Order: sequence, then structure tokens, then C-alpha cells
Amino acid sequence: MKRFLLFFLSLVAFVSARPSLQVDTERIEAGKTFHLQLIMPIQELPENRGVPQLNAHNGFTLLGLDSADQVIRPGMEDMFEAFFGGGSRAYKARVYSFNVRAPKKTGQIDVGQITWEIDGEVQTISSRIPVNVQKSYSDDAITVSLTPSKKSIYEGEQFSVTLGFHTYEHFEGGLQATDMNTGNDFIVHRSDLANMEFKPVEGARREMQASAKFAWLSPTKSGNLQIPPFKFKYNKRGEPKVVEEKKQMGGMSFTSRSVRQESIEDEATSPIININVKPLPTEGKPANFSGMVGDYKFTADFDRTQLKVGEALTLAINIKGDGTPGTITDPKLPDFSDFRSVPPENNISKKITGNKVVTTKDIKVFLYPKKKGTFEIPEISYSWFNPSKKKYETAVAGPWTINVEKGDNAAEAIFQSPAAVTGPVAVQKQEIESLGSDIRFIHAVTGKAYSNAPHRNILFWILFAAAIPFYFIVSAIITSRRKYNNDAALVRKSKANKMLKEKFANARAALQKGEGKAFFAALENGLIDYLSNLTNLEFKGMTRTQMKQELEALGVKPETIAAIDSWLEKCAFVRFAPVSATTEEQAQMLKEVEKLCEGLGILK
Repeated sequence: MKRFLLFFLSLVAFVSARPSLQVDTERIEAGKTFHLQLIMPIQELPENRGVPQLNAHNGFTLLGLDSADQVIRPGMEDMFEAFFGGGSRAYKARVYSFNVRAPKKTGQIDVGQITWEIDGEVQTISSRIPVNVQKSYSDDAITVSLTPSKKSIYEGEQFSVTLGFHTYEHFEGGLQATDMNTGNDFIVHRSDLANMEFKPVEGARREMQASAKFAWLSPTKSGNLQIPPFKFKYNKRGEPKVVEEKKQMGGMSFTSRSVRQESIEDEATSPIININVKPLPTEGKPANFSGMVGDYKFTADFDRTQLKVGEALTLAINIKGDGTPGTITDPKLPDFSDFRSVPPENNISKKITGNKVVTTKDIKVFLYPKKKGTFEIPEISYSWFNPSKKKYETAVAGPWTINVEKGDNAAEAIFQSPAAVTGPVAVQKQEIESLGSDIRFIHAVTGKAYSNAPHRNILFWILFAAAIPFYFIVSAIITSRRKYNNDAALVRKSKANKMLKEKFANARAALQKGEGKAFFAALENGLIDYLSNLTNLEFKGMTRTQMKQELEALGVKPETIAAIDSWLEKCAFVRFAPVSATTEEQAQMLKEVEKLCEGLGILK
């Protein structure tokens, strides 16, 4: 059935004319051709006329114009017949058919305007022709975009990528990530996409779109790097198909025809992103360059400059910057040979501020002076490359003068040689006399002393012989238990299966409650914790690239490593994105992850 766009167009030259516009298809598809038809009753055609013109814009392309006289019959279009009247009377009309190609974009779009030269004057037949352009059923029902904040950066510089989705009329849901790997050339901090919201597209109410910051990345080397395509699977409505069915009724055969559209699974990918990474300049590079690239702040100071021997002196260092997410190198510290030191305390944190991930590192160095005196602590400097200014910057703290006074004897004795140990104080003569008067003399024992020596009894030797192996058995048990308790790796391995079962139990509980994000969180944490417990490595704090390298070093098969990486990718995406899987799909995923963990016996 043809669809009317405009039922009445007011012509300046002739009021009685009643033209109409229609398209020859029910669905205008992006990038494909259609015919826009201007229908004029023969009796309404002016005598002095030219050829109607279509001034196409907004991406529409006019390919040609044909015209023909046609008989408009009743039933061709009920709305056309009701408007022009005439009951069942047919009439002749001149049909001008504009062959037009639609643009690639979709939505409610204005084709352009139609003008017509009548009696030597150009008249506007239609100043605006809005049509609804839709995606073809053979095209993707969703487009995925990954947009970087910069395409040309310095090595180590931070940039962000925005993940975007645009769904079309034939999208039917079931969106799941199958590959969201950013490659091995970047350090990545992922964003929480749980609040990503799909909103209707302006001018196309059946289309939805959403976008959010997906991650912040920092390249680990220079050159032309690529972020590979992200891949997703989803369901869409397929092409309309005419289905014929034969039926028997009362000995007669009937054939019915219907149009059906089945739901099919498809895959969408984002385009490859090319990033040009420039090496850092060598000109002006400080000797103590930290390797950090971004905008940084550096402070360092002692909590006091006056103290006594035995007291503690604390050096507090703070470094903050928007370079590589989660990474800050330490500054070069002065020589503290005049002080006794303990391992410093390090605290590193990340926070999204504005459009960047800001990493903060706090370092506390505890120093104990070994002796009294005045000590000069030289300045501490920290250098980085600022890409926005395209130059190296250096911050300096200090120098400091530390005055140490003599402390208490007990405190000083900690750092000095112990005094010689003297013998006991001599006993005075009066004490000897007093002691002598208090002595109780030993008197001879009268009578006969009888002795039942135990070694003369056979039972003694039986018990003695039995005690020797018992002693060795108990000693072996105690030694084995101590060795087991002192071997953290062995303890973790022994508890790996038990902890994995607890995680899977949490996943099943979340599955029964319909809590999709809790289900995938339990799967992800269970898999990572299981790997950590089996290998005594902290995989939770590693990047995906580091995890692959560690698993390769442990001799895990490449296909197993790929499966682990794929599952972690799926779990991370579903946790952070506003999409989920069905209950049946989640149950199948749980079985597959359990089977994957059973195959990790090589690590035991």
C-alpha cells in the first residue's frame, strides 16, 4: 500500500488544483532508493507549465524524474478516494515520479521542496516534505561507537574513550559483550557504566541512544597503536518473509498468505581506533625524570626539625597527578645513613575528577637519629613531562636542617654499644658472718636405705622402647603442621576449592533472586580469587595484560588463558553496563565457568 505524505498542496496559480504526494513504499530505508510521487488530476493541470523540480537536501539525492498518465481507480488508496470524492468513479492523473536515494542517517528528515514553473513564474508546490527514514532489516539493529578524547598523544599520557550505543526500530534486546579487550599496549582504568541510560533519539522515537565514559587509558609505548573492535551479540527482527499456508475446508483447498518476521541473533562491532603515540622529547629532559606524563603536584616535608636521640622523625611526601591511572613512581631520596630507618608506608589511591583519573600517592618515611648533632638533609626534587605545555616540569622541596639533642640514657643505649657487664657486688664480712650462723648442717642418716631401681623392672624398658617412636611421630606431626601454617601458598591452595564453592553458592543465590549484577560479580570474583589462591599471586590488583603474562609463565595453555580473559571481560561488562542475560543464559554461564575452573588443575 502506498502511503500519502501530503493530501493537499496549495497552489498559488490555480486554487482548484488538488495535487497529492505519496511514496511508493511503506518503509523508506537508509541508503536505499524510493519514489516520491506527485499526483495531479489531468483536468487540473495548467496549460502553461514547466517540469516540476525537487530541490533535495539533508543527504537525499535526486536520481531522476519520470512522468506518466495513470488511471486512479477506487480502492487504490481509501484516503485518497475519500478526499477527492467521486464514490467509485475512476479518473486520470499525471504522476510525476522522483527517484530519490535516502541518506545513511535515520529519523524524521525533510526531503526538500518541490517547485514548478507555471505561467512563467516559479511557484513552490511544497516547501517541506518530511519522511521517516529507517534502518534496513538487513542492516545492524544497533551501532556501537568508541570515541577517544584524543587521537594524538604522548607516551604515558592519559586519555579517555567514550562508549556509545544507538539502537534502531528492529532491535529486540539481548545485548551482551563478547569482546571488550583494549589491547596489550595500554594501562586501563575502567569506569562504572551501571548508570548508563538509554534515551529516545530526537526525531526518531523508536530509536534509542546512550553513551558514557568507558575507560581511561595510558599507552605503554610510542608508535601507531590500535584499540581493537569491541564485539557484542544481540537479537533483532529479521527480514519480512511471505509465508503461504494451505488449508482444507469442506473438501476445498484454500491458500493463505501472511508476512512473518522472526527474531535472529546478530553481532555488532565498533570500528578500530588508531592512536598516534609520540615519544617524549629528549631536549630539556631532567636527569631525575620520574617517567610520569601529565599535570602533577609534589610536596615533601618533615614533621619536625628538633628532636632527641631515640625519637622518630617523619618525612611525609605527597604526589598527585593525572598521568597513568593507578601508577606513580617514587622520588629519589637523599642519603639517610645518619639515621636508622624502617620500611616506608605507601598509600596510593585513584579518583575520577572532572574528565580524568587523578592518582594520589602518600609516602611516609620514619627516621631515627643514631647520635646527637646537626644534620643537613638536601632538597628532594620530582620531575614530570606536562603534555599540555609540551615541556618538562620540576618541583623541589627542602633542604632541611635537623638538630638532634642527647636523649635519655635508656633511649641512647638503643643505638650505642652496651656497657661492660660487671660481676656481682662483693659480699661484706658482716653478711658472711650472718650467713654462716644461719647454715643448717647435714646430719648423717641412720638406718638402712632401700632402693627399688626402675631400670631393673622389665615394664620400664617396654615403656621406654614404646616412647621413642611415639616421640618421633609427634615431632613429625608438629613439624609438618608448623611448616604448613608457615607456608602461606600451601594454605591458600588447600582452601581454594572451598572458597570457590562459596563464591558459586553466592552466584546461585543471586541467580534465584534475579540479581544479575550480583551474579556476575560473584562469578568474576570467584574466578579471580581461585586463580590467586592456586598460584599465591594477587591477580585482583593486576591489569589484564599482566594476568596473561603471569598465567603464561605458569604454563597455562593459550586457549585456557583466552577463555579466562573472555569470561572476565563478559562479567566486567555486564556488571557495569545496563544490559544483562536471561536466567537460562546465566545458568549456562555458571556451568561453563565451573567447568573452566575444573580445568585449572595444572595450577594445583
